[in-house]
Amino acid sequence: MVNQAFVNEGEIMDPMQGDLFICDVANWTVKDDLVSMDVPIFSLSKGKDSDIRQYKRGDRVLRVIPSGVGAATVFDKDLLIYAMSQVIAARNQGRPVTKEVEINSYDFLIGTDRGDGRNSFESIVGMLRRLKGTTIETNVPTGNVIQTTGFSMIEKYTILSEKKRVGKNGEEVSRILSFTMTFSDWAWNGMMDYEILTLHRGYFKLAKPIERRLYEIARKFCSDKAYWKINIDLLAEKVGTSRQRFKFRDDLRDVIRNDCLPDYRIALDVNKSPDDVVFYTKDSAKLAKALLGSNSDALIWFESLLKKGNV
Repeated sequence: MVNQAFVNEGEIMDPMQGDLFICDVANWTVKDDLVSMDVPIFSLSKGKDSDIRQYKRGDRVLRVIPSGVGAATVFDKDLLIYAMSQVIAARNQGRPVTKEVEINSYDFLIGTDRGDGRNSFESIVGMLRRLKGTTIETNVPTGNVIQTTGFSMIEKYTILSEKKRVGKNGEEVSRILSFTMTFSDWAWNGMMDYEILTLHRGYFKLAKPIERRLYEIARKFCSDKAYWKINIDLLAEKVGTSRQRFKFRDDLRDVIRNDCLPDYRIALDVNKSPDDVVFYTKDSAKLAKALLGSNSDALIWFESLLKKGNV
């Protein structure tokens, strides 16, 4: 899917491909791709986001360019996560997999904790449109020549729906039965190279976009460590927020108070200017071992943090 400096396209190298993969694995583990866990490709907005966003790393530039229906959001990403998780689970079972996948709408909604109400089914159309319409554009400078490549998150989609009359007035409604979508090469190649991480299933229960981004960042960078720290401004860039620092700090304080992230907590080191943000494990034994095993200053430092219980 990518190299260390954003996204490179390449040839598909999966040896097991059929015609169409049906997402029907019963027991699947939630998988996420490493790139979008690091770079905020998906919008944090719950409304229509038409802004072009740009991120730089060295001489590489990544742009996220929305279509007329708006940018793909962190909640739209659930479609990719679900399909990716199904493909990886099937591949691990030795089943043939393909870039084009068929998804039962009900299975997707229930599997990602969205519920099966009418609005949930209708939301699938918008999710597919935004995923297809959002363009990811990257450049590769070589001497005085710059190669720019643009591609979508999914190549195409097809929706199968039925119309029926409901209610006393016989209102005609359309209900999505299933849909197919085709992964883009960058998403597919990343899966085939296992450039992925396992997420806690509680990820789908996180209701705020910032909570989802903070959990992804914690999962990627804190990972199995007892704790990990990052400058608040760099974290804001990774989260993908344009809010002023003091407002972003307030957002972090809310997350600290709510303590809703699976497996991890957040703290603020207000002794730094600007603040450091500390991600740390909810495994108290693991945390204590790491703090006591380093030096006495580590425990004193940790006790001074603004965290759950004293925020």
